[in-house]
Amino acid sequence: MEPKYQTSFIPKKPITQVAQQKRVSVGINLFLLISIVMFLVSLGLAGYVFLEKNILIQKINQDQSTISTDKNSFTADSNTIESLVELDSRINVSNTLLAQHIAVSPIFGAFIQPATLQSVRFNDFTFNYAGKDATGASKISITMDGTARDWQTIASQADEFGLPDWKNIISEPTISNLTQNADNTVSFQFTAYVNPAFLVYGSNSTSNATNNSTN
Repeated sequence: MEPKYQTSFIPKKPITQVAQQKRVSVGINLFLLISIVMFLVSLGLAGYVFLEKNILIQKINQDQSTISTDKNSFTADSNTIESLVELDSRINVSNTLLAQHIAVSPIFGAFIQPATLQSVRFNDFTFNYAGKDATGASKISITMDGTARDWQTIASQADEFGLPDWKNIISEPTISNLTQNADNTVSFQFTAYVNPAFLVYGSNSTSNATNNSTN
């Protein structure tokens, strides 16, 4: 006797339960996808924040380096300015000292050499401070011992010293202590007062007097 099989087309589980399982599976997959997307977005944001942080740190370091360089440059400029101010102060002091410095040498080239006759020789020169005059101005005297060829030469030399060309350099020129020597030459002494402004180093009066004496 052949066995009998019972065939049934009725599902063992209800159709509604299968549909519910499919919906749950789809919901889980969608949630998983959203979670993965959010994770990737979070990971991307974290990477972006990390990069921005590094860029910001680099920029801060560059700015600090620039500030340090500018500070050093400013310090160097300040030192340069202080040095220039100190140098300017020294120059001003030097100019003041030079303006008050008495230089004797101009009188030789501007007066004695051009005003001395060829037949006259000076062998001694004295330069003295002679106090102040009635107006309070300083008086500076010069004294020179010389020898002339004869009496006529003495007269000519006295006339030369009295010319208007020398009035801006000397005043009160005097020839005294005349002595005739054995060889008929005449010894004498010349004295005069020198304009103090003419003897000031770098004074315009010195150059003006020199120009007047050569004209």
